[in-house]
Amino acid sequence: RMLRFWARNSGQFYVRSTSATLRMMRTLARRMASEQVWDQSAYSQEGLWPALGLKGRVGSRVSLRVLSYACFCNTKWFFRHLLNEPTWRHHRPVSVHTNYHPEKQQRMQAIFNHYHVAEGKGDWAALRRWSGTEGSRRACGGGGGGGFRGGREQLLPDEMVELSSRGPWLFHNLPPRTPAQLLAAPDAAGRAGAFAAVRFLPGGGVAVGSVEEEPRALAAAPAGVRARGGAPLVHGGSWSVEGQALRLRLGEEDYTAFRRGRALICARCSDGVEVFARYEGLACNTSGWHRLRPSEAQSGVATTVAGAKAWRWQGRHDFTFHADGRLDTPWHKGVWGVAPERGERFIFARFANIDHLLHVADKSRIESTRCEDGDKVTVSRW
Repeated sequence: RMLRFWARNSGQFYVRSTSATLRMMRTLARRMASEQVWDQSAYSQEGLWPALGLKGRVGSRVSLRVLSYACFCNTKWFFRHLLNEPTWRHHRPVSVHTNYHPEKQQRMQAIFNHYHVAEGKGDWAALRRWSGTEGSRRACGGGGGGGFRGGREQLLPDEMVELSSRGPWLFHNLPPRTPAQLLAAPDAAGRAGAFAAVRFLPGGGVAVGSVEEEPRALAAAPAGVRARGGAPLVHGGSWSVEGQALRLRLGEEDYTAFRRGRALICARCSDGVEVFARYEGLACNTSGWHRLRPSEAQSGVATTVAGAKAWRWQGRHDFTFHADGRLDTPWHKGVWGVAPERGERFIFARFANIDHLLHVADKSRIESTRCEDGDKVTVSRW
């Protein structure tokens, strides 16, 4: 059985004195004392979980309300939206929860200086110097861009081309427009034009297409885009890789970008305004994969993985790789084998009709990437 819920951040909340909230607080106190669970996760679970026919699962039955995000905001909304919309310039939030960015103290001090020390009349540019992602906005020529300092992944030109051959990168809000500009678009087709499906071509070329031309991008796009479509507002371009940075030209504008997993975080060179893209193709090329053969069982990485001693998926779920290519998981029986195109340290696992590419880092650790969406987990031997 699979259940999916929205999470609620418990950085600031008000609790009324009722029997339902008392029951929830007691449950949270018990879980904090007896389980290895993050308090944020437990808070969301107890507030949103329905009662199931499982031992110990009694719904809290609390009523939940959400305060205005513009008045009680977090720094994600503050630095990505409020600072980029001129009509919000004189808005004064009741509180700002500094929870989203790593530079918590510095951003908190900048917010405090603007609204308290300068009584809301501080230097707006001092706030806008902070990026909506990490770090500060930087010009493209300074080796930065997008303010994206942590979590950068190596950008390999051949990999970017290979990924693009299996699916597009879905760019949001391209070219960058403020919320007011998007709202003022004449119709849904105009707003849909801010989405574009981009593929990186060999030789530094870029193919920019409409979302409706790419089935996987169309499935990931908002409902309004799927209903009306719309031609992209930029055409053509070029790209190159310099170290960990992607230099990108789309239409008449230059961007610099960094990659984190399936995401590209781009900054327009002229003003540092950010654009986000997500890879909507398959993360793996499965054409050469095959189940482990007897001749392969006693060689290479197979001897490291196979055996009676189990592995643990995310440190919790037991996995066993058998020498004949069978795979035992808590959910479904599966198969595993070699991924020859990736090298001798890579294998694949297939269970529940889902493919995973596994990098065998050493005798006790495997790094797994789910091919469908690029989700990464660690598998460890116990």
